[in-house]
Amino acid sequence: MQLRTHYVSPAAQARHVIDLTAKAWRIPPSSPHALARRAPHGYVPLRALRRLRAATMLTLLPHSW
Repeated sequence: MQLRTHYVSPAAQARHVIDLTAKAWRIPPSSPHALARRAPHGYVPLRALRRLRAATMLTLLPHSW
């Protein structure tokens, strides 16, 4: 009988096992940079969001007067 898992891929299973092991061994979480490197598609770093917001505000500012 095959075990049913909620994970789609072997990579997802491996990440889950690593997360459980890190919790059990009380290993501190990865740095924000390391987490961003393995973030899902569509992830936008906070720095890029700030830059985009600043550029948008500069273009909208003349229209607000």
